[in-house]
Amino acid sequence: MAFLRNLMGSVLKFIYEGVASILPNEPSSISYLAISIIIISIIFKVVLFPIFLSSIKNQKIQAKFAKEQQKIREKYKHDQQAMNLKLMEFNKEHGIKQLGGCLPMIFNLILVLAMFAVMREPLLYIFGDANANVMKNFLWIKDLSAPDPLLYGLPLINAVTQYIYLDLSNRDQKDNPGAKSMETMKYIFPFIIFISAKSFSAGLALYWAMTNIVEILLRLALTAYENKKMSNQ
Repeated sequence: MAFLRNLMGSVLKFIYEGVASILPNEPSSISYLAISIIIISIIFKVVLFPIFLSSIKNQKIQAKFAKEQQKIREKYKHDQQAMNLKLMEFNKEHGIKQLGGCLPMIFNLILVLAMFAVMREPLLYIFGDANANVMKNFLWIKDLSAPDPLLYGLPLINAVTQYIYLDLSNRDQKDNPGAKSMETMKYIFPFIIFISAKSFSAGLALYWAMTNIVEILLRLALTAYENKKMSNQ
């Protein structure tokens, strides 16, 4: 984790210095640090886009064959070993990767944990000096290393964007046997995020909100592209 913290800090410092060179006069309402956090969230999503795209394709394939998978589960419900074997054969035949949808989640979790550590002491990890004279504000937030002072600020934005993203994700899973549990999580998880974000550093909340927004835009763009492709066939 120390390696990830230092790496995240180094990347943020590189972006920070780039922003400072492009904008020699730091905006009074949005600090270089805030801009750097927004940029790094976009960069990570672009870098992870191939994994994100592969995950979505895998979800769509799973949704397409969900009924057939359920029939196998019903047929072999009294023989767990046979059920697992038949499902493995079925998934292999149709190119379904059982853990394919977990990769983006794993990478996101790793990055969030690294950002969590960095934003607790951003001056130390980014600039190597805990007492560096650096602005850390973002709009109404005076210090991105502290929790958002506004109750319905970034915590609410995080919760709303998380709900929208989960809602978009679940639309492809209507025929999935686990659709009901996913539908429940669509409401529970954003609430957990809202409560948690009130104690997170505002910098982490900003990063999380931006990643949600980018993922929403990517999913909407992919859906629009696929709909256009289907209409032209």
